[in-house]
Amino acid sequence: MTRRFRFLLILLAIGTLGIGVFVFHPQAEEVESIEPPPVSESDLQMYIKVYTAMQDDHDLTIEEAIKPYNVSLDDFRQIERHIQNEARLVERVRQALLEHVKEHSVFAQSLTPAPPAATPVPHRTRNQKKGHPEKNSK
Repeated sequence: MTRRFRFLLILLAIGTLGIGVFVFHPQAEEVESIEPPPVSESDLQMYIKVYTAMQDDHDLTIEEAIKPYNVSLDDFRQIERHIQNEARLVERVRQALLEHVKEHSVFAQSLTPAPPAATPVPHRTRNQKKGHPEKNSK
């Protein structure tokens, strides 16, 4: 009977373990994907102005650049993360910063071609006829 008793104890332990795993096994929870709120136009313009100011003054820190806008560094970084998650906004910021650099860069202004100069018109003497300069020249 000791064999039967051991067998029943092992069977009971395995059954208890199986039931425990089934009952207490954590189920995968479905998490709602929370989309970040869209970036407002005013936040986007503020972001561009901050980085434009930092382009103009390379000694300016991010904390100093955001101070006029009364926004915390954490809030600014949150806006930055939202912008970086949307390719079209990243492109808008990039274009705005490039335009600013082109407008304010001495080097960029030196690369723009100068307007073509007017070609001088040769001066005619009284004796030359229009269209036949070789006949009247002696």
